[in-house]
Amino acid sequence: MIVTVDVELNPLQQAIIDSLGVPPDWEPLPDHIVTDVEEQLSVALAPLEGLFSADNPLRVNKHHIATVLGCEEYHVLNRQQAFAWNINTVRGTIAHKGIELLLNWRGPIIPGEIVDAAITSVAENPRESASGFIVSLPAHELAELRGAVLGAVTNFLECFPPIKPQWRPMVEYSASYSLFNNSVIFSSRMDLVLGGPGRKVIIDLKTGRLTPTHRDDLRFYALIETLRSRQPPRSLGSYSLDSARLDDEPVTEGLLQAAVRRTAHGTLLIADLALKTRQPERRPGFQCRWCPINEECDIGARHLRQLSGEDEDDS
Repeated sequence: MIVTVDVELNPLQQAIIDSLGVPPDWEPLPDHIVTDVEEQLSVALAPLEGLFSADNPLRVNKHHIATVLGCEEYHVLNRQQAFAWNINTVRGTIAHKGIELLLNWRGPIIPGEIVDAAITSVAENPRESASGFIVSLPAHELAELRGAVLGAVTNFLECFPPIKPQWRPMVEYSASYSLFNNSVIFSSRMDLVLGGPGRKVIIDLKTGRLTPTHRDDLRFYALIETLRSRQPPRSLGSYSLDSARLDDEPVTEGLLQAAVRRTAHGTLLIADLALKTRQPERRPGFQCRWCPINEECDIGARHLRQLSGEDEDDS
């Protein structure tokens, strides 16, 4: 990704250009790093060989790893139940679609028109799981959704630098990697990727606040892209559409090794629970807010009371 612009940038846009630009002393990581992290992952997950098959593989993505490392009970419930859309979750999906359309839009850039096109695109596509939810919304909730997405898309236009075609932008970029004859499959879907092979910048677009988990998610993306393309990406970044903040970090050997350890640890836990070799553990955390059993889970209920200040004196 060669960062050059021919339009005047505001301070927020310039700050992102400065962060994403290629440092003068940057060099690609050595080729052996790819084979090193691949071997580390294969060795760590060797106990899983033969336990799954290509017809019934163990599928792992960033959300699976994040949930199993949080609360195993919540992870199991999450995988058993169909995903339920709400205004907050569908907001991110429509915002991403709006930005995808924006990057390929021909004609005057009018945020409201782009948002309307994004809502229509998702609502009228039967392959989109959010389609039915959007169609079922009453007029006032659809207006609420439109307003929230309009704010996110407008913030992107005002605060993110204009993306040039020569940056080779890809939206909703998918990558996967498998082990043991396709019996363990890792998949990823990246919001925005800029640059060519070996120089890619992977960006996650967030409609809420940034959290440490977002860095872990991006490191998982970096690992899968490294194994799939045999070339590590150059940099990672979480960009908040609400606060116009970019949390970025370079891809290093240490980052990829940390991603291998976390991915391997999470995958082994996921396999245990999928094979039902033990009962899932309950651990309180942020997921307690929307866990379907938070009213009957003593640990989760206590955690929520502490968050609200009701149990401040408990030890």
